[in-house]
Amino acid sequence: MNELQNYNAVNHHKNIIKFYGVSIDYSTEKCYLVLQYAKDNDLRTYLRNNFKNLDWETKIKMAQDITNGLCYMHEANIVHQDLHSRNVLVHKRKLLITDLGLSQPLDTNSTSFVGDLEKCKKIISGLREALINGTPEDYIKIYSNAWKDNPKQRPNIEDIRGSLENIQFKNKFNNSNENNENNQYIQIEVCANNQLNKFKPMESYSRDSMSFGSNNQISFGTLINLANLEIAVLGNPGESSTLSLNSSDQEWLNNELKKYGYNIFENLEEIGDSIHNATLMNGEKKMTLKSIVVNSMELFVNELKKHLNVKSHENIMKFYGISQKDLNNRNYILVLECSNGETLRNYLKSNFKNLKWSDKLKLAQQIAKVIEHFHSSDIIHGDMNSENILIHNDAIKISNFGISKLVIGPPIDLLNSLGLIEYSDPILLEAEGKFNRTKASDIYSVGILLWEISSGKIPYYSYESRLQDKLEKLDLISYIIKGNREFPIEGTPQNYVKIYQDCWDQKPDQRPDIGKVIQDLEYVAEIIAESIE
Repeated sequence: MNELQNYNAVNHHKNIIKFYGVSIDYSTEKCYLVLQYAKDNDLRTYLRNNFKNLDWETKIKMAQDITNGLCYMHEANIVHQDLHSRNVLVHKRKLLITDLGLSQPLDTNSTSFVGDLEKCKKIISGLREALINGTPEDYIKIYSNAWKDNPKQRPNIEDIRGSLENIQFKNKFNNSNENNENNQYIQIEVCANNQLNKFKPMESYSRDSMSFGSNNQISFGTLINLANLEIAVLGNPGESSTLSLNSSDQEWLNNELKKYGYNIFENLEEIGDSIHNATLMNGEKKMTLKSIVVNSMELFVNELKKHLNVKSHENIMKFYGISQKDLNNRNYILVLECSNGETLRNYLKSNFKNLKWSDKLKLAQQIAKVIEHFHSSDIIHGDMNSENILIHNDAIKISNFGISKLVIGPPIDLLNSLGLIEYSDPILLEAEGKFNRTKASDIYSVGILLWEISSGKIPYYSYESRLQDKLEKLDLISYIIKGNREFPIEGTPQNYVKIYQDCWDQKPDQRPDIGKVIQDLEYVAEIIAESIE
């Protein structure tokens, strides 16, 4: 069962063998893992048969494949514990880490070991393999650091991966006496304690004499207790599922999108509805986590692809990848650039009395420019509201994922997908359960946000305490559909009022495009700047 859990936890990386499911022979009560096909055998056999034809660029690429896969496992808080050349498979010159039966969480204590004791003693005493002529010196530094006696002195897998990316090939090791057991080349740079005599070549051993054992390892043909086997099935047999993907999208999701194991996040701090700040396990990097529910994997993947092609913008949070707390449900976590502030809603609540009109206009202009950036790439955000906008160093930071939909997309069920009703386009509320978002829908939401910035209040705040009740939600929908809006706040520049009233016009084709909104906001900003002078 441990192996099944491990494959599920890291089943999204191009250098870890893909796990497709299980097949059960009920007549013998045996369970077989269904894994990705690797046509070129294990790494040991592949090297034995092809080594003479491999150049150093190919060898480095193979080393990178291993470190990439291992790095992904470590991010998921899993250590392999049995990584060797027979547990790495080769498929079309791409390396795939396999056999996760012994893998355990990083905090698991496991000391079971079976092997050649004489060989173990030599390893413990500091003996290592001899250096090979023609090996790049940078490569020797990498593996010499990795096999140090003291675990605390070894680099982490990310450091190794980074070093492999920066290898120089011009300086290569060359020693006319390859059999010199006192060869101490390069160890000056990797051994702080100068115990150079500890690094000597290993004697010749049978590589197959050493193995690890585990009581809970599951392998092909291993007898299991069927009562303990849980197989998650999405949808009913014979029915299509909105969570299924075509092979192309599945491959993209597995290989191109970075996945984070949920266990690597610590110190979660809620900063908004379904939004948390967190630190990675090493405490060195902070990220913002945004939880969403995915009802259609196809739309979700299309959205991810579209947004990953959007050029960076100073007011858009960088998107790093996705995570899942529970692999068996539809809740996904977007891993984003960290925001050190709070949501726009909370920011206005806490700071509104101290905001000047120049500050409010700055916020409004930043929101409008982000929407312009999206619309220039034919992307609709679709869920613009003050809970989805964060403040970072007093500046707007918008996630490029709301309910965001592509400009052309299938209709969505109304009550499950509206987002916050206060910011939803009235034409969508009138659609009797089905609707398509447009760029004009984002413009409507911008109008509501501009009013909110001018007032410091939640839109339709008289309803806010009652909106948990479905009848109250329907009452608010009816109120908005009839053309009712919030009233201007005393002291608001009239030109600013006209901007947001034009944006929330009942008819989408009467609303300005985002370029006009930006132009009008700049005009208001100029007037205010002149009045201050």
